[in-house]
Amino acid sequence: MKVSSLAKFSSEKYCRVPIEDTKGLMRLLCFEPGQSVALHTHPKSDECFLVLEGRGKIMIDQEELDAEPGRIFHVPAAVTHRWKNSTHRLIVLSVLIPKAAYDLVNEAIEQKFV
Repeated sequence: MKVSSLAKFSSEKYCRVPIEDTKGLMRLLCFEPGQSVALHTHPKSDECFLVLEGRGKIMIDQEELDAEPGRIFHVPAAVTHRWKNSTHRLIVLSVLIPKAAYDLVNEAIEQKFV
């Protein structure tokens, strides 16, 4: 399935589109030109982004970075971040990783190698 067939856009506000049944842990962020996400944090989850289409800016903590197709960004839990789109549609894959997910992986590693 192509990403463009999953993407949804609104002239009022950027759209968050859940992927399959991930309950918001994995979603597409779809921006029309000029749309943005306000500065915010996720206190208990890391967030990773993969830019799929378009160009924009992401601010992580105090650093503003260029976002273009193929770039990956990691935002640790409790670090402020925001998105700003430029002049074309922007589609970003967002994956939230709760701390509990890291705990599960560490437990699995310990059980396998102990």
